Amino acid sequence: MTLEKLQKLRSVQKITLSLQKPIYPNDTTTYEEITPDTTIDSPDTSVSKQVMRNHISNLLSVLNPKERKVIRLRYGIGGEVRKSLADIGVILGVSKERIRQLESRSLFKLKQYSESQGLDAYKDLLI
Repeated sequence: MTLEKLQKLRSVQKITLSLQKPIYPNDTTTYEEITPDTTIDSPDTSVSKQVMRNHISNLLSVLNPKERKVIRLRYGIGGEVRKSLADIGVILGVSKERIRQLESRSLFKLKQYSESQGLDAYKDLLI
């Protein structure tokens, strides 16, 4: 390796900085304080998600318990894992065709309710 290449490599080496190190010599603000945490939602996003959860909960309240369970399982709502029609049929002890019928009827009810309550924004999300 030539001396020139070695000097070039040394000049571009990365310098590791501590996040607790002050940004400016006469300031106490650290890199850690100004570096955003990308693992958490912003306050706006967090509030929007909570409002949406409340709307969905209100929407689902128009369904009977069995229909609500089918929708929650089918679409993974409320911490449930998304499941196929056949899987839900096994859980509820009915055929996958019956689950399809329940799902279809539930979505129709939700669409009707969302229109009557002025929640047209959700109508397009319902198949």
